[in-house]
Amino acid sequence: MKDVKGTKAAVLNAIKTLCYEKKEFTLASGKKSNFYIDLRRISFDGEYLYLIGKLLYDEIKNAKDLKFSVIAGVPVGGIPLISAILAASFLDKNPLKSVVIRKEKKEYGKGNLIEPVQFLSKGANILIIEDVVTTGGSILKAVKNAREEGYEITDAVCMADRQEGGAELLKENGIILRAVFTKNDIAV
Repeated sequence: MKDVKGTKAAVLNAIKTLCYEKKEFTLASGKKSNFYIDLRRISFDGEYLYLIGKLLYDEIKNAKDLKFSVIAGVPVGGIPLISAILAASFLDKNPLKSVVIRKEKKEYGKGNLIEPVQFLSKGANILIIEDVVTTGGSILKAVKNAREEGYEITDAVCMADRQEGGAELLKENGIILRAVFTKNDIAV
């Protein structure tokens, strides 16, 4: 098993070599960019997902000022990440709970915006997990939905911050963003 420094180096190398592409792309925000970070290339691989979960869990565990009841993944990129964090927390004998905040209410079943609700009480603080942050728009949508349902969100953790204004926009909306890696770490 790799130590934290070795784990971080292995994941960073994988992001640089497998996830980072330098050419023009249109991002989810509609913005044009001359590079793309597709973290799904490794977050859907068992070995890397395990390492990512360990890194994110360590980031959460070592941040003493984080207060949260559950973690929540932003669909789609955040979903495998919360699963990996849950596994890492269980292996550390500190099992966390998670939910998913949908982009919109389901038109069927119970019609919940947040699933599963049994881990939440009104006013609970939810920690948002995201793969890559550019503008912060996906996180803000999740925050808006959760706040409308009566929950608090004050923090978010991502694997990669593209450093294109997302952290600043989130801060303006009362959310502190922590990133395992930034564009400066990744861009080659």
